[in-house]
Amino acid sequence: MAAPGWDVVLDWRLEQERALRRSGAEGRDVMTDTEVARFIIHYERLTRHILEEMPQRADVVVLMVKDRRLSSLLAR
Repeated sequence: MAAPGWDVVLDWRLEQERALRRSGAEGRDVMTDTEVARFIIHYERLTRHILEEMPQRADVVVLMVKDRRLSSLLAR
């Protein structure tokens, strides 16, 4: 599965954490927006590399759009 871009990965993760906060989850199980940004930055280089390189190597690639719908399915 391929996100449409790195900025969307951050947005999706922020949505997840904000939903946890709204649900009443507290403490170490929920990150602030700043903590999320700091956490995912460790994966940015790898994610960008995978989004660029892996589609040529994968048997199937599911391309997503920002609202998490399927954009297209590529199969070799």
